[in-house]
Formats: sequence, structure tokens, C-alpha cells
Amino acid sequence: MSENSLNELAQLTALAERLADEGQMNLNKLVEAAVYAQIRRAGWKRRPQISKDLMQAELANAVEALKKNDVSPELIAAMEIGLRALQTKRGGDMMYDESPDIFVCRMCGYAALGKPPDHCPDCGAWPGRFRKFVAFFNRDNIEPLNPTSVLDLLAENAMELARLVEGLSEETMNRQTAEDIWSIRDHIAHFYDTQEMLDTRVHLMLNHDDPDLAAMAVFEFATEADRHPTTAQGILKSFCQKREACVVLLQQRSLSDLYRTGRHAEFGGLTILRQAAYMAFHEQVHLAEIDLLCREVVSP
Repeated sequence: MSENSLNELAQLTALAERLADEGQMNLNKLVEAAVYAQIRRAGWKRRPQISKDLMQAELANAVEALKKNDVSPELIAAMEIGLRALQTKRGGDMMYDESPDIFVCRMCGYAALGKPPDHCPDCGAWPGRFRKFVAFFNRDNIEPLNPTSVLDLLAENAMELARLVEGLSEETMNRQTAEDIWSIRDHIAHFYDTQEMLDTRVHLMLNHDDPDLAAMAVFEFATEADRHPTTAQGILKSFCQKREACVVLLQQRSLSDLYRTGRHAEFGGLTILRQAAYMAFHEQVHLAEIDLLCREVVSP
């Protein structure tokens, strides 16, 4: 791939992230798909050039090129194990302990083996922002969600939010680093607003068959006056109470209840579990942003 082509894909990837940041999730989906399609298309055209006899040489060249591009040393080391296995004609696939699942940060591209780090060492992203790569026959990494882990993550996110802002004054939590940047209070309000949305949708899906789920510009609610308790601590307390009640409710429901469905104008069919998982992973974007804000607004 030429440098110009790589730059074009990098620009598209950056655009996709900006669209997601602004809540344009369907546009994000289209641009992300366009990036993936171009990569796969280019690979398809080159595939006949790589015969079985050329696999070793191609992999060796790829490893050296990736080293120059600052790819994670863990990933490079695992690929070198695979290269040596090919060179020695060991036969069979790599063992799982040689090549565990890989988690790639959707923010900056850092790669970790086995499990995502608590925070990305390069950009600070939280584990929910890592894409998991597993062995090939899996419909492109789409796996059944583990209900317990989803509900645990919802609870953990609330605890992490409380931990991050513990001891901060109201003045600190209302401080903005720039005019168009949310304060810590605004982020807390967004947690509150999205939890209210989750409660509404869970109620609808539990009590009605495949109900319509109204699309909501929740992002705009955070800075609206009179929508939330008057203080940041008050918003946080109310959110944590709502989150605890929601998690308890879902833990007490049957597995079949968690797969009850609703219809969303933007995202199509949703289950309660899928909606809860989306919420949990989305919150980790905001946790990372709050973590950074805490360091920026707290006086030394």
C-alpha cells in the first residue's frame, strides 16, 4: 500500500472517530466499513501473489515492516513465534498460549495479548474501547455476549465514576478547560441521562413485545438547565442509585428476559442485553475523558 493510500485510510479512520464522538454512529459505521472494505479489497487483489511457498518470506518482511511502524512488541513477538514455526515446518497451527486473543485499542491502535490493559499505555483508553480479535471462524469477532460480564461492567463503571471524582469540589467539577469542552459535572450528567434512557427502554422491552424505542439526542441533555439535581454530587448520587437498581433488576430477570427486543429507528433491532452492553462500553469512553479532566482541572 502506498504512503498516499495509507494516509487516506488514516484520514478516514480519524473521521470515523470524530463522527462517533459527535454521536453520528450510523455515519461512523459507514466510514468504518469503508476503511475495512478498502483494506480487504486491496488484500483480495494481492492474494494470488502470495503462494504457499512465499508465506515465510512475506511474513518475515511483514514483521520487519511492523517493527518500523511502532507496532506493539507483544504482537511482534507472537508473530515471530509463528514465523519460526513456519520456518521449522513444525506443522499445525500455533498453540493458544503462543497466540492468545489480541485486543486492539480503537483509539490509537495499541495491541495487547490475552486481555486489554486497565488503561491503554499510549492514549489512556479504558478496556471497553479495545476490539477483540479471536481465531478466524467467528463471524468477524462477533460473539454471544456474557450477560454476567455486561451487568458487572455496568456496576463497575458506576464505582469507577465515583472513585474518579471522590473528594473533588463543586467548583472543580464545574470547571471547563475550554468553552466547547464538557466539565466533569457535564460528564456525570450524561451518565445520569443515559441511565434514565436505559431504564425507560428496559421497562418498555420487559412489558411490551418488540416496542418502538424512540431515538434520543441524549448528548444534548447534559448541559440543559433544570434537568438534573442541582449539584454534581447530587447528580452522581442519584445516578449511582438508579444504576444499582437497574443492575439488580436485570440480575433478577431470566436469561430469556434479557433477550427481549425493541426496535430503534437508528440501530434497528435491539435486545435488552445489547442495549446494556452498548451503554457499558460507551461509558468507558467518558471515564477516560473524566480521568484526563481530573488531572487537568485539579490544581497542583
